[in-house]
Amino acid sequence: MTTPLPMLFCVLLVLPALTCSMSLTEGGQNPSISGKTKTEVYLFGVGGTRRPYNYENEDGKLVGFDVDIVNAVCETAKKECFTVLRRKEDCIFTDRNIDYAGEGLMSEAIQGCAGYQITTDRLNEFSFTLPYLKGKSTYAVLPGNPTGFNPDLADFNKFRLVQASGSPFNAACLTRQGKKFGSIFIASDVAEAKEILSNGTADVLLSTRATIDGLDVMPTAVQCDGGRGTGMLLKQGSDVPHWWNPAFRELYKSKTYFKLCNKAGKKYNASINCLPFPNSKEQMLMDEAYTNKIRDNMQTSQRLWKFVVSGRIAPYSFINDDGELVGFTKEFILNVCKLAGKKCVLLLSEVKECSVRVGELLYPGRGLISGWFDACTGYFSTVDRRNSWDFTDPYLVSNASFYVASGNPTKFDPRKKDLSSFTIVYQATAITTDHCLHRLHKQVGKLIIVDDDVQAIKAVLSGKADAWFTKLIVPEGQRLLRLPGRFHCENVGTSIMVRKGSDLPSWWNKAFRKFKTSGKFLRFCQDQGKLYKSMYIYINAETHRSKNKLSVTCIIVIRKYYIWFVDFRESI
Repeated sequence: MTTPLPMLFCVLLVLPALTCSMSLTEGGQNPSISGKTKTEVYLFGVGGTRRPYNYENEDGKLVGFDVDIVNAVCETAKKECFTVLRRKEDCIFTDRNIDYAGEGLMSEAIQGCAGYQITTDRLNEFSFTLPYLKGKSTYAVLPGNPTGFNPDLADFNKFRLVQASGSPFNAACLTRQGKKFGSIFIASDVAEAKEILSNGTADVLLSTRATIDGLDVMPTAVQCDGGRGTGMLLKQGSDVPHWWNPAFRELYKSKTYFKLCNKAGKKYNASINCLPFPNSKEQMLMDEAYTNKIRDNMQTSQRLWKFVVSGRIAPYSFINDDGELVGFTKEFILNVCKLAGKKCVLLLSEVKECSVRVGELLYPGRGLISGWFDACTGYFSTVDRRNSWDFTDPYLVSNASFYVASGNPTKFDPRKKDLSSFTIVYQATAITTDHCLHRLHKQVGKLIIVDDDVQAIKAVLSGKADAWFTKLIVPEGQRLLRLPGRFHCENVGTSIMVRKGSDLPSWWNKAFRKFKTSGKFLRFCQDQGKLYKSMYIYINAETHRSKNKLSVTCIIVIRKYYIWFVDFRESI
């Protein structure tokens, strides 16, 4: 089923710069790695199930190469560090093929997670240290490969795939490999993934392990990281790379790193997937890829403003075939932040971290209220939302509609004031709620609240609801009819939603108003439309005089989905 796109759900897209490393072999003087005293404790989390990298030995002590590298780097940097056991979901988790940062990292209960491949899709959400291991992913099947899976095939549609939550070998990686595939089962961990294989629910496990007890790991290796390697997974804006990377470079260039690798191989009786020597072609290429992206990040201590999106609303905010977070709003936010002289970055986050509904009330989500990030993009400033949040100036407007089953079997008429004999469904965190219906002076009867658009469509098609009230536009083929009449739930448009008392609107609004009144916003709309080369774009600028004001409305039509820009008005 195709997910409906919104007439308007505007979200921030700022692709984070790769802050994971400095060149291991580049010339020039390293930043100081010994000038600070032990004033802060850094905790690095591991799962404890990855022998020889992190596991508990016979005495119950946490050991492994991850522990060794943390100890060596922190000793060199004169930092106080500990490697601790944490659940993987404290670091990263997967929800419907998109990875999000876990609570442990976002709340800074831990400062990093050891042993994570540096992939394109993870760079949407995380920072990394320099890599300290090579990355590799594998296919695993039941003994004897009973389904005849062939990793060289281009089309995996006839095979059922499973991955552990947070694995780099995921839908984005398969897409980058040019593979065709269906849905992927998401298991909580490798143990559950093995069970899903064993009971016949899936045929192939996508993994990062060279060996898995009870399964055949196929010899074909996949580079989901594009050769970037494996480093410490960090929260965006972390200070860890500033001291970790120079210290690791020192270990690497002095060959101490390779002594650690050799010692670990003997100590743990296993092969460690260590990096090649500095003079190898492979490492030189890796350094070249990192150097330019890292230098600017290492030289600035400017405050990082963090915005979030769910990453699911094309063409505004979505993951492209390379696993990169892209969309219309990305450059818009960058433009405003540049005008304001601010450094801004995108984070992926589930909607519930911004806003949650309990019964009839809306509450701020954990992520926003706890300061994990600064702002949630694409929210209307409504009466009930203003109880708990502040908002920037609006930058987009949108209409709401009623959808019914084809043929409108219950004869639902949205023009009537009295709708009390009908059952209406709406999404819990949407603007199209009972409050909006009340402001539209509608008399309503039974209301059904659902979590997402899929459930709303199902309610209408099953006859459980007569109409769905939404600002989304449903693509053709969903057996739904969009009734005439467009409704505004609020007099304003889409804004950026922040915590009460945040100072973000003060600098944002000033910069955005400058962007509008200069005429650059309209030109920006036109330029951005041209970027979506695979989509049909039509730009129409209309002007009319009203009360001595000039109103310019920029409308972008992308296929059949509309983005309506707030009028920008100048005195004439």
